Amino acid sequence: MNKNVLVTALAAMLGLGAAQAQEATETVIGGEGNRSHIFVTGSYSKPDSDRGTEERGTGLQAGFGYPLSDTGRWWLEGRFDYSTFETGAGRGTDFYQSVLGADLQYAFGNREQLTPFVLAGLGYAYNDVVPDSEDSGSFEAEAGVGLVARIGSLRWLRGRGDARVVHDSFQDGYLDYRLHLGLEIALGPEKQTVKEVPVTVEKVVIREVLVPALDSDSDGIPDEFDRCPGTLKGAKVDGRGCVVESQTLIVLRDVSFDFDSARLQLNGQRLLDDVVKFLSSQSELKAEIVGHTDSIGPEAYNLKLSAARAASALNYLVGKGIAAERLSSKGLGEASPVASNETPEGRETNRRVEFNIIAPPQPAAGEAPAAAEPTPVEP
Repeated sequence: MNKNVLVTALAAMLGLGAAQAQEATETVIGGEGNRSHIFVTGSYSKPDSDRGTEERGTGLQAGFGYPLSDTGRWWLEGRFDYSTFETGAGRGTDFYQSVLGADLQYAFGNREQLTPFVLAGLGYAYNDVVPDSEDSGSFEAEAGVGLVARIGSLRWLRGRGDARVVHDSFQDGYLDYRLHLGLEIALGPEKQTVKEVPVTVEKVVIREVLVPALDSDSDGIPDEFDRCPGTLKGAKVDGRGCVVESQTLIVLRDVSFDFDSARLQLNGQRLLDDVVKFLSSQSELKAEIVGHTDSIGPEAYNLKLSAARAASALNYLVGKGIAAERLSSKGLGEASPVASNETPEGRETNRRVEFNIIAPPQPAAGEAPAAAEPTPVEP
């Protein structure tokens, strides 16, 4: 081969004995869903009619949440509640209640996306009523359901809301209903997991090697023999450098799209630009674009989102000049996971858009293969 250069080694490398092992570390970053947080919400109450107040009350709640598990599912939250029950009489005759309490919470997700949760808690309340002689403390119990979700691309800010049933043992006992809506702020850096990986360093000997000819698209076929340049990295090709079988050539992860949206981000567009060059150089190929999601959220919504993301990728390729009849798209939602949906890493792997390249049928045994289309050369 006229472009090959013969390199001759003079001796083995010095200073390396038998195979040795040394320790290296690989850092794996966890999600923000298991960080402690603070929260502040406003509240709207529907007091028990036996309290003798109007059927409304307002207030606020503030507290601190601490994860009880590495998965970010179990939480302990301490809280302070302050509520005003309107009497309608004015002049400082409203009823006031201050509460210190704690809730045990279970979240059905990692707080990175829309995550439902349930809670149960206990607290001690001080009731300031009219007349003052009846002011006293009491114990209360609460149970409720709620939702929390990250706000846009901010990894530390979330919105949250919940609805609760509150039993207050004050006087003869009251049953109130309360709604909360506000913000949750994650605290501290994201937790990191450090994993030690053994690395083996072996004795190295330099020998005579042939430097291969230039292979610009890394398909194993030197440029001077490659009839289909511009092949995507990792594609299976024949001796001419052309795709010979249907295969998945590129995968867009969730980071290539806006959060909870089908709009492509810039890094996704750059990946698709490589697909445009590839499909333009091999016009006999077709592509099927398939969208997938993780299992978080309603199944019907996930199916719709996966189809929209696949269609968005298809429209981008068409807008770059790829013929629409060469492309098709569909969404499978959460039906075809490639990793476990029980971990943040697994769910991120499952949120993807795959490009399945469909190669033309190969000739039967004894038939001459069809000639590859010549690659246009710019003047």
